[in-house]
Order: sequence, then structure tokens, then C-alpha cells
Amino acid sequence: MRIERVILDYGHGGMIDGDYQTAGKQYHFTSPEEFSFYEGVFNRGVASKLATLLLNAGIEVYDAVEGAFMTEHLPANALEQTDVPLSTRVRNANRANKAGKTLYLSIHSNALGTSSTGPSMNVRGASVFVYRNYGVTGELAATMLSEYTNNTQLRARKIVENKRFYVLRKTSMPAVLTENGFFVNIDDAKYLSSECGQWDIARAHMNMISRFTSS
Repeated sequence: MRIERVILDYGHGGMIDGDYQTAGKQYHFTSPEEFSFYEGVFNRGVASKLATLLLNAGIEVYDAVEGAFMTEHLPANALEQTDVPLSTRVRNANRANKAGKTLYLSIHSNALGTSSTGPSMNVRGASVFVYRNYGVTGELAATMLSEYTNNTQLRARKIVENKRFYVLRKTSMPAVLTENGFFVNIDDAKYLSSECGQWDIARAHMNMISRFTSS
């Protein structure tokens, strides 16, 4: 497979007039200090930076949330902020599939439990989810784990085969979903919220993709 087009899915909602658009997918730390994290904001931060890297490398970028190709750099707050349904994002992606040359990439951060408020938890690290852990997706996942170790401050956890995730079983092209750290851990959350952390993670994804841009 030679990747010529990347479909970016930065799921969950972002911020509109200061209001977060997803009921969950957030955490407000009560200790060791007060700090708030919104997953959809992080997803857009990494997607915006990764899109810039991809476009600079001459790789086509399709925005599954907006349902349109990206032709220029857009800051995170200029990306679609509404919480677009999974079915719409996948339908958009499948319409933009360039057979044999497209990767679907869904960017997330992980959590533990359902509480949105509480102390920092001990769990940390990043995992990669795929429908099947072999072939192209297996190679991409293994590369991404190495990138976490070598080029980010996130702990590499594991590759997970998951046949329940809608975006992995309903997309018509190779698909990878990354869970970048645990936003219920304050050290991970602060790193994910930082410009430095988001650029590290964007570059790690770019390095994973680059493995398949010239083969």
C-alpha cells in the first residue's frame, strides 16, 4: 500500500463560544491542582498540526468531520467544532476513499471510568486500536508504538484489536485509531494540552504515515 490520502477524524465536539460541545470526554482535576482537559479540543489541536505536516509532504488530506478536503493550514479553532455523529464521519470518509491509497486515522485520548471530575489517576500511556493486527494496519500500529517511545513523552502501552469500534469496522479502507495518553492523569493531560506535546504527537503520526508514502 502506498498512502496518498489521509482521512482525518478528530472526533467529539470542540468549543463554540466557550462551551464544550460533548457531554462527556472531559476531565476536571481536583488534585494535585485544578486543571481542565477537553478531549475534542486536544483532538483538533493534533489534527490541525498533522494536516499541516501532511500537506507540506504533498499528501492529500480529507476532513471526515467537515466532509471536505483540506487545502491549507487551519488552526484548531477553525476546524469544525460541532459534535458530528460517527455515522456521518464514516460516511464522509467512505465517499473520499481512494482505493488502495487511503488511510483513515482517528485521533483520541483515553480515559478510565465515567467521572468527569476528580483527582489525578495513576493510569498513563498510549495505545493503538485496529480492526485486525496484521498486514498494513498491523505495521502501522507497531510503527506508532515505536514512535510514542522514541519521539513523545507518552508511554507506549499496546496494540488492541477491536472489532466493536464503529470507525474501525465500518470504514472501507485501512483504519487506525490512536488513544494518545490518558486525560485522567494530570501529567498526560498537561502534556496533551501543550503545543509541544501536540506537535510531538502530530510528528509521531506523520512518521508512522511516512513509512507508507513511498512504497
